[in-house]
Amino acid sequence: MEAIPAEVKEQAKKCLLDFLGCAIRGAVMPQAKCIKEYAAVMGGNAHASILGVSSLNSIVNAALANGYFGHILEMDDVDKESISHPATVVMPAALSIGEWRRSKGAELLEAIVAGYEVMLRIGTSVTPAHYQIWHTTATTGVFGAAIAAGRMLKLNQEQMSWAFGSAGTMAAGLWEFLSDGAMSKYLHAGKAASTGVLAAQLAASGLTGASRILEGRQGFFAGYARQDIEQKLFQDFHVKYRTATVSFKPYPCCRHTHSAIDCARSLYLQAQSVLSDIKQIHIHTYQAATQVACFEDPLDSRQGQFSLKYCMVRALINGNIGLDDFSQDKLTDKAVRALMAKTSVAVDAEIDRQTPIAWPCRLSLELADGRVLHEYVAYPKGDPENPLSWEEVETKFRLLVEPILEERAIPAIIDMCKNIELLADCGEMIRRINDYGRF
Repeated sequence: MEAIPAEVKEQAKKCLLDFLGCAIRGAVMPQAKCIKEYAAVMGGNAHASILGVSSLNSIVNAALANGYFGHILEMDDVDKESISHPATVVMPAALSIGEWRRSKGAELLEAIVAGYEVMLRIGTSVTPAHYQIWHTTATTGVFGAAIAAGRMLKLNQEQMSWAFGSAGTMAAGLWEFLSDGAMSKYLHAGKAASTGVLAAQLAASGLTGASRILEGRQGFFAGYARQDIEQKLFQDFHVKYRTATVSFKPYPCCRHTHSAIDCARSLYLQAQSVLSDIKQIHIHTYQAATQVACFEDPLDSRQGQFSLKYCMVRALINGNIGLDDFSQDKLTDKAVRALMAKTSVAVDAEIDRQTPIAWPCRLSLELADGRVLHEYVAYPKGDPENPLSWEEVETKFRLLVEPILEERAIPAIIDMCKNIELLADCGEMIRRINDYGRF
């Protein structure tokens, strides 16, 4: 703990609060029902809490469900260079074991940072080619979850190597679910978290794993990378902390839509008096945004969250975009659909060259009288270059949990996250949430 810089610890604490807010709200969404039913049917030793469930379950099922919940809203943290969501895989793994073993908060914080640092380096090393087929949160999340779980279990060096090898051999997660707007993305996060727990616990029990799972002839890089690997990415541990560069998401939709949303919000006041005069709208963006936020005609909330056109137009009309904007009536709003029909999306070569360091967007509104309104955003709100403050992260947390948690519990959870290293039992956070939640 002493070796981790103060700013990295602060970022990890913000990430923890942010994850809890996303997972608490995710636990009451309709998409959460199936994973709750699965956990109830499968059961297990009463070791760890599932958010919104009164009875304890196995550490594997707790990590599965809580990781699944954390990814439902599309508001969990994101790393630009690896294009992955570390909190929703690393934190459920560490929390489930921490609650079971009544680990100290300082141990949890250390495990979170360790999981982030490993996962994000692996993800960055295979991006962008890997991302075209594989969901990096899932495929590299197993490594981060295994490291975090292994730290919580106090594995020795040999056992940690085994856990790492077992996690890598179970890495999976394909983007094909996008074609159907299916729910697999949530499962990717939960399964990566639970796989990390499984791998670490099996290693503690003596199950051996590949010692060169990344770089071996038939290892992860050989099978999954689809590009050359820069070894230097793995040579700056304790020098560069990637935990400190993770971004937060202020809007409940794919991060690839956020720079366009910020452009639209900037133009909101100018646009209100000329909405009916808009002739064409042009979104200039980068390749990954067109690949993932690709739905031209979103039919449900899931597709809406991954529709660059819808998210931008909704923000242009409303001045913001929130959870309620993905209901069926909002998705089919005639005014929104009319502007979407006038919107084109194109990859801009100069913008694309700036990724993954920046995820920019340039938005142009052509008016009937010949005028053109322009806006450009290089770093969407929540990036390290355009950060969310502690107060803004707290505000986001409150907005997510106020319909669920009793008011007296909210400041207590915030305080626990801010002072996590002082907690004698990190499981107290999850127990407090379930005790004071209206799930």
